[in-house]
Amino acid sequence: MSILVENKIDTTTSNVNLKTLNMIEANTSSFKEIDGLIIGTTENFGYMSGLTKDFFDRCYDELKDKTEGLPIIYYVRAGLDGEGCKVALNKILTGLRWRQVLPPLILKGSWQEDYLKQLEKFVLTFASGIELGIY
Repeated sequence: MSILVENKIDTTTSNVNLKTLNMIEANTSSFKEIDGLIIGTTENFGYMSGLTKDFFDRCYDELKDKTEGLPIIYYVRAGLDGEGCKVALNKILTGLRWRQVLPPLILKGSWQEDYLKQLEKFVLTFASGIELGIY
């Protein structure tokens, strides 16, 4: 997630604590006292990025029964259509019994300047929903 989007969340939502981790740093202890989760990944060869897959390989079993109902959104920066990545992530979310509260944001094709605006709106909607107790 871009620093610009993170700063916007900090100034727009007062009761949401944002903690940004890359997938190498993230582990099961990262899930203590969180209210929601945003996953961002690239699509590589029609699948989620290797680091995203590595995170789930390392943490899936420990998270399975401890984080049920966790509100989550995810976005994919897709070189192709994002469908393979979306299918794989949805299966993992179903297995973890996490609650996907918004449809995934798939940013397809060549880089476009409005991708950051789309991401900002997506993340702010999620953060506001958490702050208001909707999710």
